[in-house]
Amino acid sequence: MPYSPEERIHPSDIDSRHRRQKMLMSKEEINATKYFESDAGDGTLSTEQHMVGKQLILTLLSCFIASFISALDQTIVTTTYSAVGNKFNDFDKIGWLNSAFLVPMCTFCPIYGKLSIAFGRKYTLLSGIVVFELGSLIGGLSSSMNMLIGGRVIQGLGAGCIQSLVSIIVSESVPISKRSSSIASIALSYSIASILGPFIGGAFTTKVSWRWCYYINLPVGALAVGLLILGYHPPKPTFTDIPSRLKKIDFICCFLLISGLVLLLVGITFGGGDYPWLDARVLCPVVFGGILFIVFLMHNFISSFEPIIIRECITIPQLFCAATAGFCNFAMFLATVTYLVVYFQVILGHSAWQSGIDLLPLIVSVTLTAVANAILTKYTRHVKLFYMIGGAFGIIGNSLVSSKINASTPSSERIGFLILVGISLGFSVQCTLLSCQMKAPRSKPGSLILVTTFVNFMRFLGGTLGVTIATSIFQQVTLLQIQSGIEDIIERGVSDAELQQLSEINGLQLLNSPDSIKGLPSDIEDLVFSSIMKGIRCALYLGLGFSVAAFLFSLFATNKRVPKNADVMQTSNHPHEAGSEPAPYSK
Repeated sequence: MPYSPEERIHPSDIDSRHRRQKMLMSKEEINATKYFESDAGDGTLSTEQHMVGKQLILTLLSCFIASFISALDQTIVTTTYSAVGNKFNDFDKIGWLNSAFLVPMCTFCPIYGKLSIAFGRKYTLLSGIVVFELGSLIGGLSSSMNMLIGGRVIQGLGAGCIQSLVSIIVSESVPISKRSSSIASIALSYSIASILGPFIGGAFTTKVSWRWCYYINLPVGALAVGLLILGYHPPKPTFTDIPSRLKKIDFICCFLLISGLVLLLVGITFGGGDYPWLDARVLCPVVFGGILFIVFLMHNFISSFEPIIIRECITIPQLFCAATAGFCNFAMFLATVTYLVVYFQVILGHSAWQSGIDLLPLIVSVTLTAVANAILTKYTRHVKLFYMIGGAFGIIGNSLVSSKINASTPSSERIGFLILVGISLGFSVQCTLLSCQMKAPRSKPGSLILVTTFVNFMRFLGGTLGVTIATSIFQQVTLLQIQSGIEDIIERGVSDAELQQLSEINGLQLLNSPDSIKGLPSDIEDLVFSSIMKGIRCALYLGLGFSVAAFLFSLFATNKRVPKNADVMQTSNHPHEAGSEPAPYSK
């Protein structure tokens, strides 16, 4: 039966269908072979954030300087403990100078990504630098230990913002094919500053005043602000009214995350040092903090329309494993560097200045490895390979550091151990960020920013927990060894005067003021130094454990290579329909 005129298919219709099908196939092919990133989340496109020439150089330089000063203050205060304790006669609160900085830096970090989407990267970073500078001014002018701790809290708030925004800006400024060099420069500034902290702090403390450990941030921070204002001109967000900006932030998420993490970290900080682990002052914040954090996770991943941590950070295994490897690497880094400084200053009796020189092999190896890694990544496009190499060096280096160093270890061996650890650090930082960014969901606006913020959050959380747990282990082991040794001496028989002297020994005060150890009788002095060495070794074993965990997690990072320039989409027209998830990048 012949078709009616209405049912007949005109040849032109067939050609039109073929053309549409061919166009769809072409889009799928492009989608699978080309790499592009999600929109910036504020109505602008990722490609609009890219910079070249003078603007790029000034922006990266300002980010380098801002990252340097914020990282410097993580370790610079370790050399001021004795001077500050003597100045304010308040050694019991010395430990808070570190915790007061790390806790706010870690807890507020995930929020800065959302703030940067709502209010723009430039103004968020400028605000962070200003807050950090204010904290530095308060720290330098402090007239009491409580005032100094307050200044450190404000510094931590600013430092978390600086580190988060710097990573976001250097990532957005160039396409991913050229990103290894820019990330390496910031990773380099962070690593060098963290290691140089004791060196610079020692120089100021012994030659000038401990207050200059805070004052130095003021002119350097002002330089970073000037360069940022001069060179960084990102596209403006499409929404300008305050209500539209505030809708980008889930304030319930913010409250639950901040309160939960603060309680958890404060409880862990108290535990084992100030109070026993089963004390109510430790258990209550840990339990309530844990409950609030669980509630945050449920709200963030189930009911929030603007989650602080996007679900893909947890559900994409390669992304989560790479970020967790970064968590472990940073925990190892801060725990190891902190107790290497204790080893140099207390066990070897080196000055704060000399301990900085002792760390030079670590600084040089981190620097050279980070530069080499950027070059190798650029030309080979491999990321996971170098991630695993760095992890292997971390295990070897930390094994030697934790098991071999003692009061009689030759300097040549110490230098070799530190070089191995430095190679591990030089490979790990940028590999973590690149691995996670390559797995960021490309159809979700702002995913590059939120993934980058998540990586920083995991790093800061790892560093905070690493130092806190290492400190607890060091104090517990050292104090138990001192107490056990004193009991053995008493059992062998002592005079009433010696018994009175032994009973007055305060192990925790000796740890906070190592110079006071030298005034003890020779046998007690030997006991204390031996106990401290055991405590240091146990803290370094923790760093080794984190190194092993980092290597294992790096095995599950993405196998993808960094795309070539030709494979990176430089157009604002993404080859997929709005709202649909593109096929994964296949190369």
